[in-house]
Amino acid sequence: MRPNYTSITGIKDLSRSDIDYILDLAEKLEPIVQKKSQLRPLKDTTLCTFFYEPSTRTRLSFESAMLALGGEVISMADAQKTSSVWKGETLEDTIRTIENYCQIIALRHFEAGAAQRAAAISKVPVINAGDGPNEHPTQTLLDMLTIRRECGKLDNLKVVMCGDLKHTRSTNSLTLGLSNYNVDFTFVQPKGFETSEWILDIVKERGCTYRQTEDLQEALIGADVVYMCRIQKERFDPEEFKLIDGKYCLTRDMLEKSPKIAAVLHHLPRVAELDVSVDDYPGCAYFKQTYNGVLIRAALITMLLDRVPVEYGM
Repeated sequence: MRPNYTSITGIKDLSRSDIDYILDLAEKLEPIVQKKSQLRPLKDTTLCTFFYEPSTRTRLSFESAMLALGGEVISMADAQKTSSVWKGETLEDTIRTIENYCQIIALRHFEAGAAQRAAAISKVPVINAGDGPNEHPTQTLLDMLTIRRECGKLDNLKVVMCGDLKHTRSTNSLTLGLSNYNVDFTFVQPKGFETSEWILDIVKERGCTYRQTEDLQEALIGADVVYMCRIQKERFDPEEFKLIDGKYCLTRDMLEKSPKIAAVLHHLPRVAELDVSVDDYPGCAYFKQTYNGVLIRAALITMLLDRVPVEYGM
């Protein structure tokens, strides 16, 4: 059954069946994205990408998805400096303005909860493209599509997440998304940068298991998926950043000391936490993630605008 949502602001709002539907729809849309189908379900619709923070993959994949499916794009990058936000305009007034120019909005903002605020007053659907350190639901869905494609399933996996798990919205959302499945989590993190307790509470409530450690090499033993994340310098003061900078670096040698790991993921951009020696490792999947992001964002836009092709029977 098609999920009934007017906006997508967080992964915690999505059930297992909702997630399965979105992943399946993303797979169905691939021939259109690859220009192997004449269907253009988003013809005569416009997406606005309104980004208060920098982006490469998220913004471009939203726009690529919209164009591939026959839609149009208007865009505002670095909105804090290049829009009326610089003059003091509120988020609410901004949304009430740009909703008149488009049928759907992809919003990235530096404040947790901004997407929910926008969705609450917008006349058109809003998709959360990342709200500060809070959530990044479209990243999670593309991560889950990648894991499903690389591992052939989402249930009964051992998933390792490593880095600053306190401030990383990608791992926050991915933990919530995967907790709908039978997943065994290992969180590798320095003291003081642990996964938030409210997320761990949801993991436990949903019947998943987890453990926490500071030892990445030991955590790799038996893992199916390893998810490395960048230490996000922009979320720290300089002194706090020094405490964690360079703490972890995944190398090919480390991977080869463990049984074969099916997938190595990273939300990108990487800095020092993921060595280039991993790029030709058989399980390297982080550049596949960037492609899968187009499929997922195409699926979400199509679903929210009620433009799913009738040929799909979904």
